[in-house]
Amino acid sequence: MTTNRLSALWYVVHARTHKELLAADRLEQLLHMNVFLPEVLQKYRGKMQPRPLFPGYLFVQADPEQLQMTAINYTPGVLRLVACEGHPLPLQAHVVEQIRLEVRRLNARGGWVPHLYQPGEEVRLLEGPLQGLHAVFVRHLPAKERVIVLLSFLGQQNEVEMELAAIERASQVRRRGRTTRGRGRPLRNRQY
Repeated sequence: MTTNRLSALWYVVHARTHKELLAADRLEQLLHMNVFLPEVLQKYRGKMQPRPLFPGYLFVQADPEQLQMTAINYTPGVLRLVACEGHPLPLQAHVVEQIRLEVRRLNARGGWVPHLYQPGEEVRLLEGPLQGLHAVFVRHLPAKERVIVLLSFLGQQNEVEMELAAIERASQVRRRGRTTRGRGRPLRNRQY
């Protein structure tokens, strides 16, 4: 199916979990569709890798006159074309272009870093000479695994930049290590 890009609209395809790349490839190869799978660099298995921005979803461009829902729905890796009352829901081209621009911007900044803490949340310092003190989370620093916290120390409040790994939620309870070898038998030489 060849699409005239001027009359073609964008549609959302719901893909199987972790099969977005397969679905995108098959839609391009088998149905000759223009496919956009937005991927951003994310920390995955210890390193930055391209991962879908919208897990389970991708975009296809097709002429509404030639759109074959059944062909799309039976493509390997695809669950269904997103539709309402049996009619596919088109997206405006500018929406897809905005997503493209945002993906480029995020990847140029080093990728997407999930925000684990919210501004104003109380955190505890885990490392350094101030270990154990409480602070208030201010913000994540872009494209770095560093954060800013507001620390009250010696009667003054100061913003301090530190590693993300050096803080935890103040309400988080640390688990104790094992105390038995199983079946209630205590570990020997265990110091508490």
